[in-house]
Amino acid sequence: MQSQSVSLLMFNRNENEGIIRNVRLLHNAVDEIVIIDSSDPEKGEQLKESLKSFNVKIYRALTLGYADPLYYYGISKTSSDYILKLDADEEPSKVLIKKIEERNFLYGVYNIYEKTESGFPSEYKPIVLFARNSINKITGIIHSGIEYKYLAKNFYKEAYIIHHNKPKLKVNYIYIESYERPVQLYIKQFIKQLKIRRKALGKLLSFVYNLPRPINLYFTVFLIDFGGAIINMLENGSDFISTVYWSSFWFNYEIAKMKYFYSLPKSEQKLRLKIAREIYKSGGIIPYLGLNKTAYVENLTKTFKFDMPGIEAFKKLVLYRHFHKKAAYDFPCKE
Repeated sequence: MQSQSVSLLMFNRNENEGIIRNVRLLHNAVDEIVIIDSSDPEKGEQLKESLKSFNVKIYRALTLGYADPLYYYGISKTSSDYILKLDADEEPSKVLIKKIEERNFLYGVYNIYEKTESGFPSEYKPIVLFARNSINKITGIIHSGIEYKYLAKNFYKEAYIIHHNKPKLKVNYIYIESYERPVQLYIKQFIKQLKIRRKALGKLLSFVYNLPRPINLYFTVFLIDFGGAIINMLENGSDFISTVYWSSFWFNYEIAKMKYFYSLPKSEQKLRLKIAREIYKSGGIIPYLGLNKTAYVENLTKTFKFDMPGIEAFKKLVLYRHFHKKAAYDFPCKE
């Protein structure tokens, strides 16, 4: 069988310790290490200095509040058959490192079991290891930045990731969701997809969604999160405690999204829904903002002031794109 090459891909924003740890653990197990670094300049220089003895490719990129808009850029900088994508707070176990070294990958897309250090239930983390040719589309949409041609398979359970940080609702994410996936648009898209795969469940969700508000939104989100989790448990063998915990976590997340969106003035709700539909129609935030052109990302990075919060940068680029009907050539200046 032909040898399968593997790239380690990591996105960094001032989390040098975890990035350096993973480089040290995996540099002999992978063929290539690519880091997309959106850290403050001082932190970025410290990272380069700490890793100068390793064969690592570090690329600077602007920060946008979350990593997904830079997925196309990051993947374009890799050259291997498979990509192992790790966060800075995730550490590969010894068995996972060994399995990566063995290169015996039978499928194109893998979920990897993730153990938490904070007492939270463990679960399979979606799409951590994947073949380059399994990618269907790179959207950059939060929590679903890459779409794949195939359903993911669960990797060896003993080859797990250790997750060092406690899962929590992030305010930045709620803000980004209000532009990319307002809850009512997210539900409509979900129901549309479900009608194709599971017609009966899709029809049930459509019925519930058309009930008077706010009953429809709350109950539909409940059915999506808990019903979907139960289906996943039956199909993929997730344990019951983990299923209930993570369903509750994501239900609370969706409710927080909903409450934030409906706290906005009506005119702002209308604007963000319009932008979300534009993003969806264009194929995701990456094509919408032109971030599928590597030279463009690098140009934006050159003009980016790293004292600007990523969430503000995200907003400026999105609003510029919406009102000017084109991506910004340079980074938009502060008003």
